[in-house]
Amino acid sequence: MPGAPRALHRSIGRGVATAVTACCLLAVTGCGSTASHSSATSTPKRSAVRKLQIGGAPIGLLAYGGRLWVADAKNNRVLRVDPESGKVTGQIAVGRTPLRIVAFRNSIWSTDFRAGTVSQVSPSGMRRLATIRVGPQPEGIVAFGPDLWIVSQQNGELVRVVPGDSGPANRVAIGDQPRQVTAGGGFLWVSVFGDNTVAEVDPLTRRVVARIQACVGPQGLTYAAGRIWVGCTNDGVLAEIDPATRRVVRRTAYNAADAVTNTGSEVRVTSDSGPSTAVLDPHTGALSHKVQLSDGFIGDANADVVSTNGAIWVSSPDEGVVYRLPTDG
Repeated sequence: MPGAPRALHRSIGRGVATAVTACCLLAVTGCGSTASHSSATSTPKRSAVRKLQIGGAPIGLLAYGGRLWVADAKNNRVLRVDPESGKVTGQIAVGRTPLRIVAFRNSIWSTDFRAGTVSQVSPSGMRRLATIRVGPQPEGIVAFGPDLWIVSQQNGELVRVVPGDSGPANRVAIGDQPRQVTAGGGFLWVSVFGDNTVAEVDPLTRRVVARIQACVGPQGLTYAAGRIWVGCTNDGVLAEIDPATRRVVRRTAYNAADAVTNTGSEVRVTSDSGPSTAVLDPHTGALSHKVQLSDGFIGDANADVVSTNGAIWVSSPDEGVVYRLPTDG
């Protein structure tokens, strides 16, 4: 197990290039003003964890319609999983190397990294409805108001898509290797991996209004309790950004931090070390309920985490596995 993220040159199947991997070999340096060295006590309850062999390379996860939906980047499909039995009950072919999925207007949308497209699929009809070309290496995606916003990693852009249109409505220059995007406080927030920043975008003017020096290797991010929390893979921290001051105000140690998700009742985080998962208190920055799911290290891509049907689900693409654990950790 490496002590810090490393450079990776493998790919998912024959597809995902180094740019989409969770980490690059960079010097691990600090950022922000207040450091927190509080990390969760690791008390794994592996007897309560179910390891579901999905196959392929499961990455993006979505809870929708009482089901778990999984983006399988290796086999170019979105899977429907019954959360009670853990069995795959359906699949939909999408573009090459789907990474992230989101629900919007009774459809599910996937970012197809190698195809340069987003796919709209029907969760009821279990078929693809539309394909929209957005630009090379689409990864992060979020619904905001009447639109979808997609990160084009290679072009360094945030792309606005109006469902029903045949192509992008607007493009916003973001920076070097943007990864994920979330909405909060009326703005869009983009992790810019290559620039070690978080970009604040006004969706009305479609302009970047701030570039915040966040940490080394920002990836997953979410809005919770009026703050932006960012998983910094190479720094091994969760960085807390105050949108009012546009500064990092706290850092919580979490080795190889990756996905950060606001489930509504709590903030869940993952680490590529394992993977593992923990609960983040957005008010104090403390971690709790840490569970080490595996003894490996995700090398090809990224983990994701969602909550549905009384359980937490974590993807592990290198293993072809989705982990299920009770919400009480």
